[in-house]
Amino acid sequence: MKVGIIGAGLIGDKRANVILNLSKEEIISVFDIDKKKSKKLAQKIGCKVATNYQELINDKDIDIVIIAVPTNVSLKICKESIGAKKNILCEKPLGRNYKEAKFLFDLAKKEKVILKVGFNHRFHQAIKKAHQLVKNRVIGKLMYIRAVYGHGGRKGYDTEWRMQRKISGGGELLDQGIHIIDLARWFLGEFKEGIALNENLFWRKSSLEDNSFSILKTNDRKLIFFQVSTTQWKNKFLFEIFGEKGYIIVDGLGGSYGKEKLIVGIRKKLGERPDEEIFEFEERDISWEEEWKEFTSAVKEKREPLGNSYDGMMANKIIDALYKSSRDKKVIRI
Repeated sequence: MKVGIIGAGLIGDKRANVILNLSKEEIISVFDIDKKKSKKLAQKIGCKVATNYQELINDKDIDIVIIAVPTNVSLKICKESIGAKKNILCEKPLGRNYKEAKFLFDLAKKEKVILKVGFNHRFHQAIKKAHQLVKNRVIGKLMYIRAVYGHGGRKGYDTEWRMQRKISGGGELLDQGIHIIDLARWFLGEFKEGIALNENLFWRKSSLEDNSFSILKTNDRKLIFFQVSTTQWKNKFLFEIFGEKGYIIVDGLGGSYGKEKLIVGIRKKLGERPDEEIFEFEERDISWEEEWKEFTSAVKEKREPLGNSYDGMMANKIIDALYKSSRDKKVIRI
């Protein structure tokens, strides 16, 4: 299959590297509004530079379009790519809010194209193993999840596009929180109510939150409570799953987030220290490669991929509810 990439920034480059390393698909065209970025990425790949994104998505040789651009323009590009009958991997979030995500979900269904959201966290080695252990009921019936995801920003972070509402659609809850919410749905199911406190604690030049503290609950009373933060200072990812028979802890994502580690604790008699088994995974983050392989398999098999447009739409629906909860200072039904 042949691929076109729209957006030659950090994520577009990362996606290109994955495809080049796997050597199964061929990138034949790239486009970015920054011509220098387009040229640099095209030279590395050995492909052509499209004069505009419309030229790329209307190229009949292209089977898959990767959209890695700021959220405010991804809606238009994604819409036109669906209209051109392309299969799409669109970086998260799928639009700035639930309304935009639902529009794209409905359109993709109507046009019968595969639309996937960039939820690579499902493909981290420790997360995948944790999900399989939960599926096999190793820790019994699930009760709740506790999670922390954060970074320390960088100089001028509050003036970047991610912290401008008209461009990004939201702050840290939407940026990193969407990954936690997607994982929570994958493990616990659909949420019916939630409450959030979104705060601007440090990056005061932005009107968007730099920290979000949230709780979500399913109909059968399973919960997640989590914090996402740009004031973690040292990158951190912690995802703790508690069941009636024990717990599973995922610590780290590789790279600057530290080596991926999985701890499985099985309780004995109440009050006794649980037995623990620890798994450590390679330093290199292979989630992007695993996500791409699953997505391209789904395209070939004409099925929905993991982290599809429905997942993207539902994550945005939950985030909209949490923003409303923080504004109204009350629990919100989802």
